[in-house]
Amino acid sequence: MSKRMEKEKMYSEIVLYSKQGRTLEELGIEYGITKARAWQIVRFSEIGEGDYYTGYKMFMDKKSEINSKKNSSTKQRSQELRGWLNSINVRLIKSKYDDQPSQ
Repeated sequence: MSKRMEKEKMYSEIVLYSKQGRTLEELGIEYGITKARAWQIVRFSEIGEGDYYTGYKMFMDKKSEINSKKNSSTKQRSQELRGWLNSINVRLIKSKYDDQPSQ
C-alpha cells in the first residue's frame, strides 16, 4: 500500500471515530499525532465532503483568494475565512478575534 493510501485510510478512520464521539486527544494518542493535527484532518475532510486532499486544496485556494485582498486587515481576512468555513458548516474553534467587533 502506498504512503498516500495509508494516510487516506488513517484520515478516514479518524473522521469516522470523531463522528462516533471519540475525542481528538484520544485519536491523537492512538494514531501518534497531535490533537491539533487530528482537528486539521477532520476539518479538511469536512470541507472536501470526506476527501481530505480535496478539502485541503479548497481551503488553501480560498485562503489564497482572501489573502490576496491587500486592503483588508489580518483580522478582516481571518473573519472572512472563518465566515466561509461557517457557511459550509465546518465546526470552528474560538478565534482571538471572536469577541472583537469588525473594523
